[in-house]
Amino acid sequence: MSEPSATASPAASAGRLTVQAVLKTDVGLVRTENQDSATLTTPREEAGSHTGGRLMVVADGMGGHRGGATASRMAVETVKTTYLGNASDDVPAALREALARANARVYTESQSNAELRGMGTTTSALVVRGGEAWFGHVGDSRIYMVRGNEIKQLTDDHSLVATMVREGLLTTAEAENHPRRNVLQRSVGAVGVAEDVDADVRGPIELQEGDVFILCSDGLHGVVKEEEMIGPAKLPIARAAEELVRLALERGAPDNVTVIVAKVIRADAPSEETETDAVLFDDTIREERRRAAAASSTPPTPTAGAEVGETPRSRPPTR
Repeated sequence: MSEPSATASPAASAGRLTVQAVLKTDVGLVRTENQDSATLTTPREEAGSHTGGRLMVVADGMGGHRGGATASRMAVETVKTTYLGNASDDVPAALREALARANARVYTESQSNAELRGMGTTTSALVVRGGEAWFGHVGDSRIYMVRGNEIKQLTDDHSLVATMVREGLLTTAEAENHPRRNVLQRSVGAVGVAEDVDADVRGPIELQEGDVFILCSDGLHGVVKEEEMIGPAKLPIARAAEELVRLALERGAPDNVTVIVAKVIRADAPSEETETDAVLFDDTIREERRRAAAASSTPPTPTAGAEVGETPRSRPPTR
């Protein structure tokens, strides 16, 4: 995970809208490895970006024990560096370029490394700049927007069953338990996809103070219904993220769970979180620090099952 931050973006004048955000990730209760990746840009990074705005990205990898984690990490890194390095002030164009480059990088790596053949990833990116928001999306991770007591899914799932629902071939209830519900029709870097990816890029969305965005992998939305997300979205953002992950764990968390919660606030409003809190709130980073501290104080003790190879829980290329 790259530089999570929960501090508000800087504003030129009081009264303008900005956004603060926090991410939380959890391996879940079934998987042995977290194949999700996510990032938030920091205020310093935003200040050095010509395009500007707060960038948030969630990716959910697939393609076996090693491939899934590699694909999601590559996609998140590439989207971030490409967006921040874009010379245009056109947010949609910057998002399209970022997703195209992520797709090309993951695809090229999968073709050049036999161990990574067939890897791919979902990628959902949101940019909030001033009083507007844009998003770019490939796959079945989701971006929701909560306004008042209403929630709206902004992204369309690029999955087989979602297409069947849109075409009237399945009901939503039937899709939830369909045996091919995890089969994607679009993903970043998947085998059989050309080096240009068919990404949905939409916006601008006019924002209001108090709007909340939820970016998540299917480890959340696969077990927590969207109407159940409204209550947590009204909490301070760190508590909101924690509560959403708790709900997924309560339902058995069969997949990795990653969520970013972002709240639109006035630029002169006090921040709910600090950057340090956001970093420590990320379970992945917290666990890495715990292990590093343990390794420095005591020699490692071999344990049964410490070597984890391919498992039945690793996703096939089709998800």
